Amino acid sequence: MSDIEQNEPAATEPGRSPFASAVQAALIGALAGAFVTWISTPWLDLFKSQPFHIQLWVSLGAGVLVGAVTLIPMLRDLIQRHPKQVRTALCVLAGGALTTGVWTVVQAVAADDQCPAPAELRLVTAPENVTELTARAQSYVRQHQTEDGCPVVRMTVGVAPPPIHLRDAFDNRWEWREDRRDQPYARLYDLQPDAWVATSAAEPDELRAGGLQSLGAPGPENAVGRDRLVLAMTPQRREELSTYMDNPDGYAFREVWDTLTKKMGMTVARPFPETSVAALIGTHDVFHDRGLPRSRYPRAEQELVENGLGADTVTSLLCEFDRLADKADTGDPKIALLVPGHSVDDFNANRVEGCEGTGDSAPLVAVRHHDLSTLDYRFVKVTWPDQRSAGREKLVDHFGAWLRAHPLFPSAPGPGESGLGPQELGQLKRLVLDELRPRLDLRLLIDTSGSADRPVRVQAAEAVRANSRLLGPRDEVQVFGLHAFTRNGPAVVTRIVADGDREQLGTVAASIENTAFDKWDAPASAGLGRLGTGDEAVATPVVLLTDGRLFDNEGRGDAAKVIARALEDASTVSGLYVVVFGQDECAVTALQDTRKPYRCVTASEGADKALTRAIITVRGWR
Repeated sequence: MSDIEQNEPAATEPGRSPFASAVQAALIGALAGAFVTWISTPWLDLFKSQPFHIQLWVSLGAGVLVGAVTLIPMLRDLIQRHPKQVRTALCVLAGGALTTGVWTVVQAVAADDQCPAPAELRLVTAPENVTELTARAQSYVRQHQTEDGCPVVRMTVGVAPPPIHLRDAFDNRWEWREDRRDQPYARLYDLQPDAWVATSAAEPDELRAGGLQSLGAPGPENAVGRDRLVLAMTPQRREELSTYMDNPDGYAFREVWDTLTKKMGMTVARPFPETSVAALIGTHDVFHDRGLPRSRYPRAEQELVENGLGADTVTSLLCEFDRLADKADTGDPKIALLVPGHSVDDFNANRVEGCEGTGDSAPLVAVRHHDLSTLDYRFVKVTWPDQRSAGREKLVDHFGAWLRAHPLFPSAPGPGESGLGPQELGQLKRLVLDELRPRLDLRLLIDTSGSADRPVRVQAAEAVRANSRLLGPRDEVQVFGLHAFTRNGPAVVTRIVADGDREQLGTVAASIENTAFDKWDAPASAGLGRLGTGDEAVATPVVLLTDGRLFDNEGRGDAAKVIARALEDASTVSGLYVVVFGQDECAVTALQDTRKPYRCVTASEGADKALTRAIITVRGWR
């Protein structure tokens, strides 16, 4: 036999193609995979029962082990000498992996089908408590499963309506009642709860005292957490305060307040009390603990509104402070926040709902004082007529008992008395809403150009409806349209609603929806000059609702300078608040050459919330 014949490769078997060989190897692999799966079933069940982090580490460890084995020199030599056999083995492994994967998916689907639908419980609480209550609810669900690993309950946590809406919500079966196009209209406040975690025992007690029957029985056994209000500030401001007083808790609260506001030039910010119980209780502390006479209440409340960063909740206040701290040109904010103590921990740990990166630019330090109120959180069972279920009520009671054993905010400081009962809470509400709120003549200037039709029209109307309870009985609303009849033509201001009160906001909203949005954009500066040219004599704030394109029509020069000059010259306008719809930024963020206040925000978080903050903010622009 010649050398050439010796070196020729062995002929393939007659009638066997490479494709047929691969199919045969895959079938052998599938059978091998099925056998391996059958053998390893007990081990796979044990693996699935382990926590996720153990599954992850076992999988990584197996991968590392396989990788290490493939690096052994002996195996590398074997692979090089027998490539055909290695390919066959790989096909076998692939078939086994495919079979195992299909089996795992089938088992997972079958396991889901075997779990009955869990009962669903719905909880509501103040915005600043949602993160902590959600964590507690998730822990409860994990701890209460059947022997097969099926969940017994599914829990959802939502935001409770603000204090000024609560009685209406409970009285009307959690429905929002409003007038729409002269017809009654109702919609649900998000979740119809099975339980409510109130910020203070006085909150549900006041509702019960008014005859509300849907709330569970009161009692100290319903306490599920405690916290204290604090003054939160940056470490730099806290260090500056220590130069005046080492331990602020050893001084009277009015001395601490005067040191912050007079000696250090700081302001104290608090959310709007109509929309935050924590802020309402904090308002009591500001009045009472400073020893203010009743004659000074209006001015003290007005200062809190002016310094409140336009925030309606504790959460929005923290977000606004973080945005302010992130601005490089503002430096370290000279602001103290009157908030619950746990909110400081949430801010520093980046747990503020809807606000990413809090605490990165300027963390907060809590300054505690014994005169600041205690917040005693209560678990309140809610029973709706014609919706009673013995099983559901038993589950609600069980979770309430569990939550008492696993309370909210366990790291809060020691016990204290809130000093605010249901009668005092009701009196404080009436004082703030009926006596301390100055009359607001709110003027809405709406961009009625064609480009604003889709983003502005319906959202503006819905926002007006949603804020009916934020307006006082003496407040009035006027609505104007701003447009031009021709491209680059002169601005025209048309009256949409002459005067409306909070009882007529349904009609006001319908008038906005019925307005024609089919004209051209007009400069905002020109619109300011045409407001109040008739009988209007008192300077009032203006809230402009626009898609933002009118900023492009300010003519020559910088738009900010043109608007600033027009605002300064408009004798009937005390300030301009712009809400931009459909865009993520404002074209004109600040004005330099005017003494009047100006603010521009986007409606990215919702039109109703944007208008709520606008109303809160412009109250301080009188």
